[in-house]
Amino acid sequence: MKIVYVVADSTEEWNSAEWRCVIPARAIQATGRHSATLIRIDHFAYHTPEVQSACEEAEVIVVQRNAFGPVLQAMQYWKARDKTIILDFDDAYHLIPPQAKNYTFWAEGRLTQTDPNGKPFHTTIQPPPLTQFQWGLQLAHAATVPSRLLASDWQTHTPIHYVPNYLDLPRYLNLRPTPHEGIVIGWGGSLSHLHSFTESGVLKALRRVCLRRPQVRILICGDERIFQALNVSQSQKFFLPWTDPDKWPQYLSMFDIGIAPLQGAYDQRRSWIKVLEYMIMKVPWVASQGAPYEDLKDFGTLVRNDPYAWENALLELIDHLGDYKEHAEREPYLFALSQGIQENVNTILNTYAHIRSTHFLQG
Repeated sequence: MKIVYVVADSTEEWNSAEWRCVIPARAIQATGRHSATLIRIDHFAYHTPEVQSACEEAEVIVVQRNAFGPVLQAMQYWKARDKTIILDFDDAYHLIPPQAKNYTFWAEGRLTQTDPNGKPFHTTIQPPPLTQFQWGLQLAHAATVPSRLLASDWQTHTPIHYVPNYLDLPRYLNLRPTPHEGIVIGWGGSLSHLHSFTESGVLKALRRVCLRRPQVRILICGDERIFQALNVSQSQKFFLPWTDPDKWPQYLSMFDIGIAPLQGAYDQRRSWIKVLEYMIMKVPWVASQGAPYEDLKDFGTLVRNDPYAWENALLELIDHLGDYKEHAEREPYLFALSQGIQENVNTILNTYAHIRSTHFLQG
């Protein structure tokens, strides 16, 4: 099978493309029996010669997320030429809270661009991207998502297939914990998680934990707003900017305890990857109860979103960290090993093959 991945992430926001396009493409290519090519979404939209050549040879075209504007026209163009079109996405765009950074874009179509002189100007996409995204779902033969809830939400628009995020295992294996003082509670993520911290109760819990256990330090990676919102002593918190995927496991090696707060319907559609990364790094973890981590509940601690629940769970891990680290090295680690992309690439390929065969059966 020949597959083309149409990548939407820009360099500045690079994250989803790594999990949903780059890691699968590399594993597919490594099989030696199938091939996968990566192309940029703007090139796909405007049919550059390289795109034309790649898509003509492809059987399956996987479009990441941005199904609006000329991308819809390109999807239709290749669909008419018997290519199987799959839309892949990993966020609940229909449930983005108004305070989130990307709400105005998806719900209202507002964005800021730069003219040739570098001067910013505002423009509006009409209809809004969310409306056009729904058209894209109906246009595609199927969609793939890393959340069962997300699959359920959109099932009336097109067949939706659950395809988890899988780990690129060599990035994590053989990394030793980075030496540090005290006990580090860590978290890292993009700019869409501030609400998860402010509304889950975890910020209040971390403040009380730091007051009660002076040896604790909080490491926040990626979103400086979360770091600023953390009301603890300056000596008990530190910040690291976001880094590229190859260097991220080195950050994780500094964690003694990982946290994964969630809040609201939007967060309930996230993937399991944050906790799965803790597990492959043998890091004990505490996360909010809910759909994203339900399959991993036997491997860590799930709590209701209450400051005292978070505080009690974190204190339990801090005060018995040795025991929890020993546990993290056993069943949680073994399960994470089973979720490597190399071990699961056939699951992805079989999903694509099923979508393609259904596409032809339906004419």
